[in-house]
Amino acid sequence: MTKKHTVITYFEARRNASDWAHMDILLYRSENGGDTFSAPIVMANGTDMHPTVNNPVCIVDDDNTLHFLYCIDYSVGGGDVLYRRSDDDGITWSAPRSILEATKPELHNVFACGPGHGIRMQNGTLLVPIWMVKKEANVPLMEHSPSSVFTLYSKDHGDTWHLGAEIPMSAECRDPSETQAALCADGSVYLNIRTACTGYRAYTVGKTGYDGWKCAVLDRTLPDPTCFGSTAAAVVDGQHMLAVVNCANQTERKNLVLRISLDDGATWKQSFTVEPGDAGYADIAFTDDGTIYVLYEQRYGERERLAVIHVKELF
Repeated sequence: MTKKHTVITYFEARRNASDWAHMDILLYRSENGGDTFSAPIVMANGTDMHPTVNNPVCIVDDDNTLHFLYCIDYSVGGGDVLYRRSDDDGITWSAPRSILEATKPELHNVFACGPGHGIRMQNGTLLVPIWMVKKEANVPLMEHSPSSVFTLYSKDHGDTWHLGAEIPMSAECRDPSETQAALCADGSVYLNIRTACTGYRAYTVGKTGYDGWKCAVLDRTLPDPTCFGSTAAAVVDGQHMLAVVNCANQTERKNLVLRISLDDGATWKQSFTVEPGDAGYADIAFTDDGTIYVLYEQRYGERERLAVIHVKELF
């Protein structure tokens, strides 16, 4: 959600279900709260040489500049990590600019942003969670595991980017990957993390957003089937609220549930079933008037749905 109340959606448009499919990245805008959307804006095209353009992430800056990051071929085999920006509410975009060196390519093989969205911290720092497969894992170049989670951040409104410290994981948090960030009431950063084959999501908190992280642990009140979920926060009527949305099922991608916490994720006060049936990847935008937008897939991307919920429905 932009500062002008425009809903921005973006995604991989895959030719098939493979993570390495030939794909494009498309973006749609809605100026009426998601009732209708614009024609697609092509943010990136897959090519014969580099077919996979993947893992788009957008951040809304305080002045409504939109910062957009994505990868080409997960940065390997001549791939890249690219940055674009928009100063007109997502209508037009700058030419892509490589920020690959900021990701320390000597450290990793596969590298991916988010997916989902990034955040702007109270001090202006732009923050995008990322995951990578470190070279020291000694696995084939295109393998997606074992993965590790970091953050990518900018302190100058997207001009330069830097790789933060690796998030430490407890032994129970296996193969962490796709991660989303939200602000806690005190301005620190809460990370909600996908883990592999644990049956739960994991989380951690850090003050700076790029170092000093607490060791991530499983949140056993958030069941998950190893799928992407999302988090966002807002202050509504003076109350700080943290929201998480994910498939609340330990084995299948179904039962998409939205939860609200009033204590930065220590407990989950309310829950709402967005979709009891088939679901999958879901992202969330949480506005200060208490409106929550949940974009989610069904049938592994064959269908996309947008749910609009107000916190008054939850309390």
